[in-house]
Amino acid sequence: MAAMTHRSTYALDAATTQSIKRLARSWGVSQAEVIRRSVRIAGEAGKALSPADVVAHYASQPPIRSEAQTRRLAASARALRHGDDTRRARR
Repeated sequence: MAAMTHRSTYALDAATTQSIKRLARSWGVSQAEVIRRSVRIAGEAGKALSPADVVAHYASQPPIRSEAQTRRLAASARALRHGDDTRRARR
């Protein structure tokens, strides 16, 4: 990885901050790396990314995590969804 020599400060809304944190956890990288990857992908596309663009990008790239990491992420996401499900909580 290249040396990070430029530091910047940005004001972000709460939803964006939470999205960055969530992506950092799911990708297993720092928040700064989430921003770097996102900016790089957006810059390579040269336009606003559609959902199809995002799928095509990740379909053509090597996986960003191992199969075991993907299984753990899926289990974690499932647990989070179930934890927020009030109907499941009443059972």
